[in-house]
Amino acid sequence: MMPYSENGVKVHFPDNNYFSFGACAAYKTINAHGVKEMDICWMDNASDILWCVELKAFDDPTNVKFLQQDLSSAEIIKYWIDELYKKTLHTLCMLETNRSNTQTCIVQGITNQTAFKLVHLINVLPGQETWLQFIQDELLIMLKPLIAIYNVNSLTVIPYSLAKNKAILPWII
Repeated sequence: MMPYSENGVKVHFPDNNYFSFGACAAYKTINAHGVKEMDICWMDNASDILWCVELKAFDDPTNVKFLQQDLSSAEIIKYWIDELYKKTLHTLCMLETNRSNTQTCIVQGITNQTAFKLVHLINVLPGQETWLQFIQDELLIMLKPLIAIYNVNSLTVIPYSLAKNKAILPWII
């Protein structure tokens, strides 16, 4: 399954300690009810960090189903803030409760001390990278109570090209 890719946005974790709610039977049973998920999660046991990663491509002309996303449109940016909010919220809920059997989806080693780091890697149109800071700021405001409840260590929205070119995280390719 590695590298994991969505429309050309790629990650490659150094070991097999990752999971995807989207590939899990328990998630598939609740997905029909509008439940969202972040694309892939990796448990870095050495650092005791669970990385939850969303991969989005707002600029991928190689995908025949692709609809380019112009973040200068208030309507489009509102939609994506809401979408990323739901994906983040629902992922945190599935990580922390087993009422829908989603604990069967996750890897071993996550404890109450495990740091949660949420990363939204987004491939944007050239010149629209600055909009991602606005999206991140809005998400942090909306998720503030949940960040406290779930003790989330960080939430970032990063332009994929910057993350890839600057090697911000070694598993972003």
